[in-house]
Amino acid sequence: MDMNAKRSPVWILIGNRQGDNNQLVALAEALNEPYETKLVTYNRLRHIKWLRGERLFHLTADARRELVPPWPDIVIGLGYESIPVSRFIKRRSGGRTKLIQIGNPRTSIDDIDLVITTPQYPLAAKPNLLSLPFPIGNPARGVAATAEEEEWLKSFPSPRRLVAVGGSTRQWKIDDLELLRAIRHLQRQAVANGGSVIAVTSRRTTPRTKRFLQLQLNGEANACVDNFPRFAVLLARCDECHVTADSVSMLSEAILAGKPVGMIPISRSARGRIAHWIRRCGWNLRSNADLSRFWQNLTAKNLAGTVQAPKASNVSDTIETAVSAVRQATGRAQGI
Repeated sequence: MDMNAKRSPVWILIGNRQGDNNQLVALAEALNEPYETKLVTYNRLRHIKWLRGERLFHLTADARRELVPPWPDIVIGLGYESIPVSRFIKRRSGGRTKLIQIGNPRTSIDDIDLVITTPQYPLAAKPNLLSLPFPIGNPARGVAATAEEEEWLKSFPSPRRLVAVGGSTRQWKIDDLELLRAIRHLQRQAVANGGSVIAVTSRRTTPRTKRFLQLQLNGEANACVDNFPRFAVLLARCDECHVTADSVSMLSEAILAGKPVGMIPISRSARGRIAHWIRRCGWNLRSNADLSRFWQNLTAKNLAGTVQAPKASNVSDTIETAVSAVRQATGRAQGI
């Protein structure tokens, strides 16, 4: 151990999903304390449940080398696979490190200081559980386009209609027909009323879906992009946003940006149809998100509409609620 190493009071355990990382960074920055990012990558043992323990067999060697003292006061993770990492850090710190977890822990939360969750996870109320209407973080707020991004945007007249595309999950899959209907509707609007249609993909978008989008969006006022321009810039500069319903993070970020939002329907996978039947029989599946619960919450509160009738809302970011709960759970005053 390097006795001269500088200690960061907060660690965030980032992964390969940008939406998840956006939440972690947003919370860490809002805490107004120095923080350090730890890239947590997994090997094939991640798929063997009994090896996902505090001995960290399911982590790559590079990730394990990141986890060295001095230990933080607070570690913030997202997703059930990061929980053994957080528990490892707490154990190595002699129990001093406080644990904050975002999402669905899929495990007992008695030793976690605070769990921040959203409606798609059917978790029972507990003193250390904070349930928010949608994920934290608003990347469009305050983002500045680079000169290159500004030049690119000039080619796409307003109103800019953004199509944000996620990818299939265990229980849901992108519906090509619904996606095509959405694009065709927006293209007809652009022909009738002017403007442009821009699709942006995510890390979960398959090469097949990307090729499908590129084939449909090959005109002058159409485009399909990946990492450039950045999603936050596109979101800030678009006039409306239509999101495939699998992406809770992109839906939430579009809503928080104050844009008219339309949800593009998706379909249940074979596994999803089985899980849906199990839920209808009255059994709770702790390990799986029920996205329909999240959609129902958005619809009930008029936070999102359809592609044909998108809805704009004026809701407050949930970040301050989350920050207040973290400070209370960890016993830390602002800026300490």
